[in-house]
Amino acid sequence: MQKAEFEITIEIIVQDLVSLVMQNEAIEFMDALPYLYDSELYSALTDEETKLWHLSTEKLYDMLKNEKQNNKLEYPDFV
Repeated sequence: MQKAEFEITIEIIVQDLVSLVMQNEAIEFMDALPYLYDSELYSALTDEETKLWHLSTEKLYDMLKNEKQNNKLEYPDFV
């Protein structure tokens, strides 16, 4: 995947993920951004080699929620 294509893909995923965080955590946009950006998931998501960008937004949100609860990012078996 070209770098520009990857960056656009990540932007779309992040927009959807922030929306899910806002809905499910009942927080405002300005609180949802650091909730995501300060996570290990975000760091891994922005690394094309992890292939996390292939996962659905819902699965990524589940991983984020799990990371926040357990202070550890756990990858699904199929990644």
